[in-house]
Amino acid sequence: MKFTKEGARRTVLNCAKQYQEKLANKTLLIVYRERRDNSIQSIEVTFYPRNYQHLTGVEMQDEEGNTLRNQSINFYRKCIENKLSTDEIRFKNDGTTQLKLQALPALMDVKKITKITGDYNGRRPYLLVDKIMGGVNFCLGLTKEGSGYIPSSALLEDIRNLTNSPSQVLAIFEKDKGEEIYRTIRHVAKGLNIHNIDLPIEIQEKICMEMDVEK
Repeated sequence: MKFTKEGARRTVLNCAKQYQEKLANKTLLIVYRERRDNSIQSIEVTFYPRNYQHLTGVEMQDEEGNTLRNQSINFYRKCIENKLSTDEIRFKNDGTTQLKLQALPALMDVKKITKITGDYNGRRPYLLVDKIMGGVNFCLGLTKEGSGYIPSSALLEDIRNLTNSPSQVLAIFEKDKGEEIYRTIRHVAKGLNIHNIDLPIEIQEKICMEMDVEK
């Protein structure tokens, strides 16, 4: 599928509403079993409003067609308020906009899709990320920021092609921005009882185990 500007506009506006509902200002704790040594590890991924524009691959432009930089918050606000026009958007010349737009709808269900995570193996010259999370049909590239990660690129690709050490995700916990403790479980690996896992103390301290799995 090749996007026109109007098709791109409809997609980014629709997905922005879902991003606001499902992901914006939320942090995920991804608990996984490291394939290389069988240890239990975790990473934290925070989805900010400012990350949304980069995930779409769409740039903003002025009336003369000049690219507008540092517009991520403005772009997100315009999407949420249905005020983004086709005249304000442009596609990148390297073709990545089309690829990102194709993957954008799947990103909204990343909490359900993610079954594997791992370090990025550098096989895609245009993909500059540190870690990968996802499944056999979709993966999300993550960039290190502070002690955690932020989302930076989404692809409709088998995650096993992009990491040399695909590690099983055991559970995904979620909390809102500003909360200290994770109180919601969004995913538990099939057949696994999270209470039977010997979690490292640094993970135990971050979560409340008295909770039910939410879909």
